[in-house]
Amino acid sequence: MLVVNRQDRGDVSIFRCVGRVVAGEEVAILKKAVLCHQNGNVVMLDMSEVFTIDGAGLGLLAFLAGWTRVVGMRLKVLSPSSRVRQLLELTNLDSVLEICDSGCWDELMAHAPIGAYAEKTSAAAHS
Repeated sequence: MLVVNRQDRGDVSIFRCVGRVVAGEEVAILKKAVLCHQNGNVVMLDMSEVFTIDGAGLGLLAFLAGWTRVVGMRLKVLSPSSRVRQLLELTNLDSVLEICDSGCWDELMAHAPIGAYAEKTSAAAHS
């Protein structure tokens, strides 16, 4: 199961992901959430509570990295869990993605006004 909460803060769209980013509905939900909400210049994926990611999830991150560049936005991956970070390093996606730790988050929140919109989307896993 994947739960995605979106919040806009200034020109930053923050997507807090909780659960797993795996092939099927979970990847589709995250992709749709990001592609449908192009409100700012920065897309931030908070992956601190993502405990599992598979090849489809890694592929989505690679796709989003390219897509954001094409449309003139920036993609940041915030505080990936240790398992996700290991996989990003193993696949060399850490060289393609901008990965930030909690200090990046604190700095961003200090300078970004709170947006008026928040959304929650979830997907149930099919086992």
